Amino acid sequence: MPDAAKQDTQRDRKPVPDQVTLRGGAALLKQAAEALAGKPLRAGVRGYVIPADSEAYTEAIDNGAILTLHKAGFVICSPGTKDPAMAQGEFGLAFPGAELNDVIQAILAGT
Repeated sequence: MPDAAKQDTQRDRKPVPDQVTLRGGAALLKQAAEALAGKPLRAGVRGYVIPADSEAYTEAIDNGAILTLHKAGFVICSPGTKDPAMAQGEFGLAFPGAELNDVIQAILAGT
């Protein structure tokens, strides 16, 4: 009978989310954009950006966060959009809520 520990291929790795939602003001979106450092989302991960309000959206456009996040593969939603739904069994992360470093490491391609 095979060793159970050898069969568990996820034991030493963090799970990769199916979806990530970034919701907040311009400063939070800028922080996330800077943390991405121009790297794309990992294949198979859906990313959504939801600015807190129209002022945050405008400021995030002006400070370059929206363009950076869009280039990384995020869908830019209208301010006030509800969190996108996930299918049964999918795993998602939201920032704020989860630690930014954990979110970025989980979603970047090649990490």
